[in-house]
Amino acid sequence: MRHALTSFAIALAAASLVLVLVTAGARGARASSVPLVSSTSAGVTIYAASWCSACKSLEQGLRDRDVPFDVVDVEQSPRAYEVARRATGVNVIPITSVAKSADAANVKWVVGADVGAVERAYRGE
Repeated sequence: MRHALTSFAIALAAASLVLVLVTAGARGARASSVPLVSSTSAGVTIYAASWCSACKSLEQGLRDRDVPFDVVDVEQSPRAYEVARRATGVNVIPITSVAKSADAANVKWVVGADVGAVERAYRGE
C-alpha cells in the first residue's frame, strides 16, 4: 500500500493536479473527535508522511513563504488522516487543511503539493 500511495502522490504532484475544497457539509467530517484545525494560530495542518517527497516539497515551500503549519504523520495518526480523507473524498497525500477558526465548516482543503493554493487559503485570498 505504501508504494501505491507514494506512486499516486508523485503522479499527482507531477501533473500539478490540485483540488481546493470547502468542507461545508463534508461527508462524515464532523462525526470524528479528531480535530480538523491546526494547533498553530494560523490553522494550517499538512497530512503527510516522512517518506513523501511531495509532502517535503510542500513543507519547504510554506517555510519559504513564512506560512506556519503543523504536520500530522498519516502513518502515526491514521485516524486523523481518515478524517481528512473523508472530508476531501480522496486517498492521497499531502492533504492540507486551512482553518481561520475552530469552526469545521470554515475549513478549506488543498489536495496535493500546491504551495500557492495553501498560501492563498492561509492569507484569505
